[in-house]
Amino acid sequence: MRPLKSIGFFLLLIGHSILVAQDSTSTTTSDTSTIKQSHNKYFAQLPAPEPEKNAETLMKEAIVHFDGGRYQKSIEILDEAIDINEFPQLMPILHFYRAVSNVKVKQYEAAIKDYTKAIEFNPKKSKYIYHRGLAHFQLSQYELAKKDFQTTLVMDGGNADIYVKLAFLKQQENDLKGAIEGYTKAIEFNPKFAAPYYYRGLIYLQVLLHDKACFDLQKAADLGHPLALRQYDKYCAGK
Repeated sequence: MRPLKSIGFFLLLIGHSILVAQDSTSTTTSDTSTIKQSHNKYFAQLPAPEPEKNAETLMKEAIVHFDGGRYQKSIEILDEAIDINEFPQLMPILHFYRAVSNVKVKQYEAAIKDYTKAIEFNPKKSKYIYHRGLAHFQLSQYELAKKDFQTTLVMDGGNADIYVKLAFLKQQENDLKGAIEGYTKAIEFNPKFAAPYYYRGLIYLQVLLHDKACFDLQKAADLGHPLALRQYDKYCAGK
């Protein structure tokens, strides 16, 4: 009888151990679940971390503002982009976009500084030189504008718009013959460009070549120049 009691006691002891182990596992699982829920709730209440800023993402943001007509905001963002930029190859592009934004708010001197910086970083980019010439042109700095336009022509070859700008500069110097030649070059390069017909027509009026003037003004009007038809009606219609 004693061996049976011993066996029964041993089985009872094993069963108790299993129950205790199960209860302990259940408690541990419950505690772990509670901790996880508390952890997740805590971090869910924290503000989301801001994305890391870099010059490229700021440039893209600035372009969005530029396209939306928010030029001053574009300038402010590009200021920050230039300050934190670590890549030399991106620097001329950042300065160029800031220069273009400055032109939009008529800050031509600031634009010229940025164009010059862009040129220093990439002197082979004729676009930077051409746009700096336009900024000089806006400030009536005609000699500097002429130098940039001529440099652009050497780098790129013919360009109807540059021929017009250079012809206009000759006109300011009262070199009417040189101006006519310049406008003629622009027309030869792009026969559908209205501006050189219009300006050459005005010079022809000035030097009393009436038939040539009326032909050019009519041509400019046909090509959509906004002022040409008025001048044609004034000087040519019915005459």
